[in-house]
Amino acid sequence: MKLATLKNGSRDGKLVIVSRDLTRYTDASFLAPNLQAALDDWRRISPHLAALAGSLEIGAVPSSRFHEHDAHSPLPRAYQRLGGGGDAFAGPRDPIELPGKIRDASIEAAVAVIVGDVAMAATEEAAKEAVALIVLSTDTILDGGQAGTSALSPVAVTPDELGDGWDGAVHLPLIAGARNVTSVWTSFPKLIADAAATRALGTGTIVRGAVETLSVSLGDTLRVEMKDKAGHSIFGAIERQVGRFEPA
Repeated sequence: MKLATLKNGSRDGKLVIVSRDLTRYTDASFLAPNLQAALDDWRRISPHLAALAGSLEIGAVPSSRFHEHDAHSPLPRAYQRLGGGGDAFAGPRDPIELPGKIRDASIEAAVAVIVGDVAMAATEEAAKEAVALIVLSTDTILDGGQAGTSALSPVAVTPDELGDGWDGAVHLPLIAGARNVTSVWTSFPKLIADAAATRALGTGTIVRGAVETLSVSLGDTLRVEMKDKAGHSIFGAIERQVGRFEPA
């Protein structure tokens, strides 16, 4: 299934189910108000979300047109993030705002996973089972190495949505700018198990894989997405215009 968070003025947004072709959505907030709440009770809630997703596909529930620019990052804020920048995220279509006189920045694009609870010293097999959702991730690195804004893809997907493109790594090219990158394939069970070797990981922790680095400048548009073998977008696109930060 595919999940998204619509902006509604709150910190965590509203949880919705998105159709597999990314054209429609249906409200899922009656099951869980936001994605973190769903993850906190994932074992109980996810079957109900999956059933709702099935109903959406056959037109058995009310739906509306899904517009990616209305979406926040699926998790607008995360309790913990491994391998990346900060724990708060901009929307996937929000601008990248460069402060002061900065004109250029680097973007680290990657695949990331969102996990349920991972016990300390978990095996790689248990770590793989803990992967609840997969997303795309971008982090902005300013001149001097300071962290700028980060964003996730409009849609988070369960591993089964990738079919044979998932075996603990994502075996599909990441389209970052004009590049199709296959070198970012990462064994997430190993990453997760390594991170949990000395401590437990809480539900909603985001684990980022290997990155592809791009350069952007004022006026550029960053676009990052991934397509299935038929050429259809899986997660929607992170598409952010690079502009100048203007204090309110």
